[in-house]
Order: sequence, then structure tokens, then C-alpha cells
Amino acid sequence: MNPSHPISETNGGHDVSTRTSVSTTVAKAIGILDILASKADTGISLTELSLLIDMPKSSTHRYLVTLQELRLAERKGGDRFYLGTKVIELAGSFLVKSDLRNESQEILNELAEKTSETIHLAVPSGTEMVYIAKVESKHALVMSSHIGARIPMYCSALGKAILAFSGEELLNMVLSLPMAQRTTNSITTPEALKADLQHIKSRGFAIDNEENEISIRCVGAPIFDYTTTPIAAISISVPRTRMNQERYGILGPMVMEAAYMVSKRKGFSDKYPGNLE
Repeated sequence: MNPSHPISETNGGHDVSTRTSVSTTVAKAIGILDILASKADTGISLTELSLLIDMPKSSTHRYLVTLQELRLAERKGGDRFYLGTKVIELAGSFLVKSDLRNESQEILNELAEKTSETIHLAVPSGTEMVYIAKVESKHALVMSSHIGARIPMYCSALGKAILAFSGEELLNMVLSLPMAQRTTNSITTPEALKADLQHIKSRGFAIDNEENEISIRCVGAPIFDYTTTPIAAISISVPRTRMNQERYGILGPMVMEAAYMVSKRKGFSDKYPGNLE
């Protein structure tokens, strides 16, 4: 037996004290992830996290370094920590079976059948959207989207549909971060984004005019829950060659109708925004 690893109690040859220590370590790591999840919108500093987890900053930092190496946590803006992308990947199989996806699937399929285009369902995560469902177009359409992938709110129909009907806090968070010019059409100034969001609020659906991906245009509409909070969004993605101003006017109300139908299943009973009859 290695004298550097004393065993205070054994059970069937297994080190109980070591097992307890490992369990405590895992529990602390999960506790940190829980806090990061609760601070998904704003992130959290090392000092704040150490106070909430009740550990010294040095110990908290060691946990964060490990979680970052595993991509379960990530550092942004210098001193703010957020959930990492690995969490989204791990959650992919769960998201496929989530209640929202199940409640939406039939409606998404019908929308895909009516439009013959690619349909997405996504939920907000911080200042991004996470795809939780996708119905492929009957036509060949090469897109980078896949379940579990993330997309910025400011340059997507999905995200702008959420932003337009959310509070100032979320918008301020988006505006506090750099808005990278992902394409030549990307909105990159607060003034332009705010103006676009006003148009979205008045008509009820958002437009992505090749702002995230060249040659892809989208329309998107928010899904509301019983508190009238936007909890997700549906979009229709179309190649530029099949999307002109007239088709925006056709597909916009269609995605609004689909989003409204899902909203009703989530307990939404208010009047849907825009000109939805």
C-alpha cells in the first residue's frame, strides 16, 4: 500500500475516503456549472463565483481551469466566465427529446411541407441561439446549422425575433459585446440593430438578409410562453435565389402562424404581435 495515500476506511478493498473525496470534487464542479448556468446571460467573475461556491479564489480558479480545458466553461471579456460549448454538445441528445421540441415537431414538419424549405427551432442561451431542431428542405441546401450549434442573436432571424420582444437587459448585453461582421450584410452598429428590431416588432417576424451566412436568407418568429416571455424561435431558411421581397411577405406570416401555434401549446393566450389574423 502506498503510504502517501492513507486509507481511513475500506469496504471490499475499495478506498472509501478516496471515493468520498472524488464525489465531493465532482459535486463542487457541478455546483460551479450550476452557477454558470444561472449566470448564462451575464457571466460571473472569479471573485463572485468563489463567494457563491464558498471556496477560496485559488481553489475556484483551479476548478475553472479544468472546466475550461474540458470546454465546459469559457472565459470572455477578460474576467467573466460562462458555460462552455461542450455543455451544449453534451445536451444535444437531451435537446432532441426535449418537451419543446416534441411539442413543436409536428408543426415544424407541416411548415417544411408547406414551404419546401429548411426549418429551424432554436432557444436563447446568453446572447446566442442554440439549435434544438431542424427539418431539412426537399431541395439541396448546404448550411452550417446543426442541432446543438450556436448562432449570434444580432445577425440571425431567430435571434432578432427573440431580441425584438425581450427586455432592455438582453439587448444591452448584446450591444455590450462586439458585433462581428460575419458577412457584408451583417448589422454591426447599435443604431442599425435597434432600428431593425423596431421593424420586427411592428410586423411580427424577423428577416436575416444574408447577415449570418452568404446566400442564405431567413425569416423568423418568436415562441412565447404563458408569461408572454419569448422562449424560443422558429425560422425558415431559403437560398437567396428563391427568396425575394415578395416571398418574404409570404413566408413571414407562415412562420408567425407556426410560432403562434407552438406558443399556444406553451400556454400563451395573448394576442400574437404583428398582423397575424
